[in-house]
Amino acid sequence: MADSLIVRVRPGETRIARAGADGRLKDFAIYHDQSAGLVGDVFLGRVKKVIPAMEAAFVDIGAGRDGFLGLPEARPHPHMGGEAPRDRISDYVHEGQALLVQVLAAERDGKGPKLSARISVPGAFLVLTPTDPGIRVSKRIRDDAERNRLRALLTSGQLREKEGCVVRSGAAGASIKTLHSEIELLRARWMELKTHASHAKPPALVSGDVPAAVQFLTENGLGGITKIVIDDGVSAARLQTDLTTLGALPSGGIERHTSAVDVFDVLGIADEVMGLMNATVRLPGGGSLIIEETAAVTTIDVNVGGGGEGKGGRATDLALSTNLEAVKEVARQMRLRNLAGLIVIDILTMSGKDGPGRVVTALKEATALDPASPQVLGTTNGGLLEVTRPRRRPPLSTLWMAPCPVCQMGRAEAPLSIGYRALDRVLAEVWASPALIPALKSSPSVIRALKEQGQVVLAEMETKLGQPLELIADDSIPFGQFRIDPAER
Repeated sequence: MADSLIVRVRPGETRIARAGADGRLKDFAIYHDQSAGLVGDVFLGRVKKVIPAMEAAFVDIGAGRDGFLGLPEARPHPHMGGEAPRDRISDYVHEGQALLVQVLAAERDGKGPKLSARISVPGAFLVLTPTDPGIRVSKRIRDDAERNRLRALLTSGQLREKEGCVVRSGAAGASIKTLHSEIELLRARWMELKTHASHAKPPALVSGDVPAAVQFLTENGLGGITKIVIDDGVSAARLQTDLTTLGALPSGGIERHTSAVDVFDVLGIADEVMGLMNATVRLPGGGSLIIEETAAVTTIDVNVGGGGEGKGGRATDLALSTNLEAVKEVARQMRLRNLAGLIVIDILTMSGKDGPGRVVTALKEATALDPASPQVLGTTNGGLLEVTRPRRRPPLSTLWMAPCPVCQMGRAEAPLSIGYRALDRVLAEVWASPALIPALKSSPSVIRALKEQGQVVLAEMETKLGQPLELIADDSIPFGQFRIDPAER
């Protein structure tokens, strides 16, 4: 693989895309600067309530709803099978206790984030488990000799007493020097977390401010990435430092994009990124997918393209070929849109006996490299193909989509996302005309979102501008649009 990582930093958010040598997207993520309780964040929380009947506790982490801590995640060490333990949640936590916790799943659909009291520190090649001994090697490293080599390297004095680690798939082929450097870096981050926690008053975020690009790489690994293109100097410097320390700088290095033209436009991925807001996805053979997300389930309909009216063997071949093409695209869309939970695919009916099995096998192969490790459950009696995918971050749709305020039925770009686009344009206008004192006008919902949800971003924006930014709600401006005028003096 020769993939590029493209990082676009703007007021309030960072968008990160991974593209293959053919220019097609493989991964995409949005990070909002003010998002709290994201997966991997570590908090010093306060136990609000312990519920013995649920064997769970609710923990105030100071970020939206109280987090949920179940008994399995409260244990100092995971249960590895055998006879079920007889412990209780009250053996580990009590009301009022200050507790260091990590977010496993983000807040969604009125439910607070899922938490764990076992902290892990992720890196590009390893995940350090500072209080949970043992070495676990990713199943994606299938070569037994390489698995044994990595395990031997890490058992030769690299880990301290009570420390453990998970070896990620990107560690295949890594040298002992590279692994040792990463362990030292992750151990330093763990000590930093503990130091922050010792001086914090719960509830408080203690994991610090990690640039979005670093978060993305620690979550997804570096495997196959040969070049990083980034349009922000601060993030580029931090990334350069971290990857150099790890000895993991891509062969093509880190390239700073300095053009005034959007980096996504320059590299030809802007249209595909915007297409992720559409429910319909076209397939190369003429068919399509229709993706519908609800709180309980994501449904994906597979539709045949032109020529679907064929008969007999031709129709059977077309259904099978369309289904095979569809599941490959489904695997890709699951990653790009961060679809999670139960995903039901309504594949085309096939008359052949081996058709469903071939489609299930194709989906398993297409999802094999997904870092979220989805599970393909197979087909139901009704011919529906079911998949479950762990929820690590909110679906993409919740980050930049919201109920449409115009039709009150469908979904449209979220007001805050529109506001961030507008701030990006304000910066561009001022850089082009330094004497401009701008006023931003948009629909009331967009201005309200910036004032209520974007205060920190607005403050940073005004610092960059060197002057206050006037925000004006204007009912005459259609939703989704904005205007930048000279401010009235």
